Amino acid sequence: MATTPAAHRDALDSREGWVIVALSFSLLLVLWGAVFTFTVYAGALASAFGLTSIRTSAVFSIGTAAFFVAGGIVGILVSRLSLRLVALAAGVGIAAAVGALQVVSSFPGVAVAFALFGVAGGTTYVVIISLVPQWFEAYEGRAMGVAMTGNGLGIQLLPFVWLWLLSWTTIRVSFLLVGGAGVLLLFVAAFVFRRPPGFRTTSASTVDLAWLRSLLADRRFLAAWVGLVLSWAWFFVLSAGIVDILTAAGISRSIAATAFGLVGGVSIASRVASGGLADRFGPRETLAGGTGLTAVGLFVLAVATTVPTMYVALVTFGAGLGAIATLYAPVVIRAFGPENATAVAGVFTFCSAISGFTAPVAVDALGTAAGGYAVPLTVLGALTLLGAGLLYWGTDPAA
Repeated sequence: MATTPAAHRDALDSREGWVIVALSFSLLLVLWGAVFTFTVYAGALASAFGLTSIRTSAVFSIGTAAFFVAGGIVGILVSRLSLRLVALAAGVGIAAAVGALQVVSSFPGVAVAFALFGVAGGTTYVVIISLVPQWFEAYEGRAMGVAMTGNGLGIQLLPFVWLWLLSWTTIRVSFLLVGGAGVLLLFVAAFVFRRPPGFRTTSASTVDLAWLRSLLADRRFLAAWVGLVLSWAWFFVLSAGIVDILTAAGISRSIAATAFGLVGGVSIASRVASGGLADRFGPRETLAGGTGLTAVGLFVLAVATTVPTMYVALVTFGAGLGAIATLYAPVVIRAFGPENATAVAGVFTFCSAISGFTAPVAVDALGTAAGGYAVPLTVLGALTLLGAGLLYWGTDPAA
């Protein structure tokens, strides 16, 4: 029987939507947390599989590349499939990755296992950031804020989980338990995840090369895509080099080592807060404001030589991170085709891959040439402001 427009309206902001939010929160906590707390269990992984430091780093790079690049590609491909089938396939992928870690004994095997984990995790991420906004209208910002809090809590809580597990068992068993939790959640998602009634799914003739060419010919899309690359660059620079940046500024290494955790902690609260602000003032405006805050943080960090000044910058980064992580997906989906939400989310997921691969290297190179981090951080702050402007303009329906 055909679904009526009234049924679609009734589904928006409904209890079923909040169930999907809760499950999305749990999945991000486990899967995002497992991938991006690699540094906590890297030593145990290297010891168990006889990996050199270079190969251990390569495992992380392969996993994150698979998460963002393959996740983006799969996000485009699965836009025409049942989301329940996609969740089931992702669960099988995580199970295969965890199973592989139980039997492999060399670098190629570990690399394949992390690649599988990254593809499945990235696919789940793209599905979540595209699905949650579809279920909400009045509370879209708050729903995304709650769901994306899973990212922040995953990074905060999983280190303690890894340390506790590794204190009494091996890295293989630890991954079996953490990955197993992800598999169970994905199998639950296979029964829960669906687009709201009346939401037009993407047909095989819609998401194709012609669709991609139409996006690439749209100056608004190009501006938004480049803007998001620039808006995310600071995050990967700090993820890779915050300790070196702070110690070069005279901050002790013991304090610098815990600095990035404050960013994640503040972002947990700011994800929910930015969702509420978006519902009141508009998601584009809140996103631009949050990105602008991170630029201010970079300018402060460029001249920071004391611990209090450092903390001002870190709190500012956390506030901005919450807004960007929560709102970029609904903003770009609304601008470039909610009927193709999963595909649009997949296309913009590549922005994280580009930022992650290029920004840390570029900042290190500029810092070496300039003899310090003040110049590259200032340049990065200016580029972040440019990114905020491009993203705001590119996602304006009236542009």
